[in-house]
Amino acid sequence: MSENNIPVFVKVEEYKDVIDIMKVLKEKVKEANVILGDINKLKNEEDAELELWSKNLTDVNSKLEFIDKLLFEPKF
Repeated sequence: MSENNIPVFVKVEEYKDVIDIMKVLKEKVKEANVILGDINKLKNEEDAELELWSKNLTDVNSKLEFIDKLLFEPKF
């Protein structure tokens, strides 16, 4: 037998503990993926809202510039 095929003996109690730990780890990874998805969704919503605010601010700014020109530029 090569080194890779050598049987490993583990106490049954330790094996059960390892299996239980692996189940907990898998569940925690699933939870982390759900949380990450939620955070990503919130980030996308925030980005869309910030884009809308930016557009609205640009619109207000251009309207202010238009009013400024009407009020303060001399007319001949």
